[in-house]
Amino acid sequence: MTLTTFHDTGWSIQSPPQVPAHASPVQKKGRRQTGTPWTRSGCLTCKKRRKGCDKAKPNCNNCLKQGRKCEGYGDLWVAPLGPSAQVFMQADAPKRRLTSSTPPHLPSPPPSVSPYSDASQDARLSPVSLGWSVPPSPQRIVETEAEETAQDQDVNGTTGSTSQNALSVILRPRGYPNHLSGHESHYLQYHVEYGSKLLANLESDDNPLRSLLIPYAMSSPLLMKAVCAVSALHLANRSQEFSAQNAAATFYGRTLSGLQTVLAKCPTNVLPDDAMLAVGLMCKYEIVRGSVKQWVVHLSAMQRLIASRGGLGSMDPDAAQFLRGLFVYAYNMARISNRKRITFSDPTDTDISSPKLDIYIGYTEEILKLCGRIAELPSLQDDNISLRLAIASINDSLLTWTPTSIRYIIPRGITPAALTRLQLVAECFRDAAFVYLHSTLERMSMNSDHFKAPTNHPDALSPACLFENSPYITEWAPLISTPKSTAIYRCLARVESFPLDDHCEYSALTFPLFISGCESDVFAHRDLIIRSLGKLQFNFGIGNVERAKEVLRVLWARQDANAQDVAAGGSASRKTHWVDILEELQWELILA
Repeated sequence: MTLTTFHDTGWSIQSPPQVPAHASPVQKKGRRQTGTPWTRSGCLTCKKRRKGCDKAKPNCNNCLKQGRKCEGYGDLWVAPLGPSAQVFMQADAPKRRLTSSTPPHLPSPPPSVSPYSDASQDARLSPVSLGWSVPPSPQRIVETEAEETAQDQDVNGTTGSTSQNALSVILRPRGYPNHLSGHESHYLQYHVEYGSKLLANLESDDNPLRSLLIPYAMSSPLLMKAVCAVSALHLANRSQEFSAQNAAATFYGRTLSGLQTVLAKCPTNVLPDDAMLAVGLMCKYEIVRGSVKQWVVHLSAMQRLIASRGGLGSMDPDAAQFLRGLFVYAYNMARISNRKRITFSDPTDTDISSPKLDIYIGYTEEILKLCGRIAELPSLQDDNISLRLAIASINDSLLTWTPTSIRYIIPRGITPAALTRLQLVAECFRDAAFVYLHSTLERMSMNSDHFKAPTNHPDALSPACLFENSPYITEWAPLISTPKSTAIYRCLARVESFPLDDHCEYSALTFPLFISGCESDVFAHRDLIIRSLGKLQFNFGIGNVERAKEVLRVLWARQDANAQDVAAGGSASRKTHWVDILEELQWELILA
């Protein structure tokens, strides 16, 4: 068995920043005992300096006394970075006195280097080649966490109605072991009460985001930091909480540091289960962030590490079930929009136990794998017989699929209403798979020699005529029983019938809505799709929904410009495909 090293995963690090030797220990601080208490409602200058503010209008008297310019009482919230940004953190961190409690520099995740590229297979990445900054060791992480109290005093404050501010202000953490820092307790409580219920596609009493991860994390500082990273990021997405954005990036960096330490000490074929779970959460973190780059590194690392362990059968059964669902969902969704970046190799194809209805894939596992097969159809373009057989096989599988094709073990606490919602979402996935099949074959046809004939010849056909005589129309589409327009109408009719509230089953609808928006020629569908995606983004706080909306807007603008040219008497150009837009943007979009 070939062992995977830390460098094989596609990660690398650089030397950590040095903690000054003269730095003195910081006493744990509670609320200020003298002077004006620090609050969120002060002027921007005092908040940046973490000083008390007397809130005088229009300018704070404290600033005037010290000869400082008062910046007023506007918003201090930092807008999220662009989707290609490498770090989800504030752009200009406020300056603070350097003490031993100052957290290490926040990590800059590496550029998206695929472990599957030829270069990464043949050469080892150097420790500094990707430029990460991480804490020096797990021991130092624990010390730093124990010293972190400067912001804890504000985390537990309350303003206004507690019911109105449930997202941005969680009450003082309760019932958690006292070895956790205030930050950890705070974000763990948010994870239990909110995040775990919104970051899955199925809620139950046995939700492994609680029942599995929390017991593991209580005895694993590494996994605790990974859980807190995802929790803080989700809170930041839903509330624009300034401190949560910074905490998310800090916990993320410490998780990567801990993974580096574990991978350096342990052969990957005996990598602890908590480290495997932490890698899975790093992939989840990037999806929640709305990354269009970094998730590939973590997903590829998870793929390699599972294979290096000899598959999931060597893990604790519950941990294996959780990772399997996460991987199957993310891996197959990634193949839909990133065929060139995701290799066809599923290390989870092992029967680890009786199938349980999974919190990520629900009833859609067969549909997801069929979408993965659709993504591979371009590799058969030069073999027309094999291609036609594959199209017919996929079509038959989609036709005969039902939500109950596989008998699943139903976890405790799932209501009949939740199962109904889950089945309706799975039906939307089936419609979306038909649309995706048509979309893939159309693009294959547009890239075929049929469309590469010279167009400046007097007898050259227009793009519309070329399309009508293309292999897609004449050979492939007749093999598909459901026309593209029918599948789109059916999918959107179901979506329109949903309330699209915060029942987590609806959070999986990003892919059906996105592919319908890309392929629909009906202008009226756009409003429904954008409105529905907006509800998903608001209700569930997952960043990749915003990325999907951005791609749709670019695509529609391109289509509208082409239509205007035709209306003005110009000639129709080649149809813009959504994959072309992703390639132009150099985005690796994941719709999980």
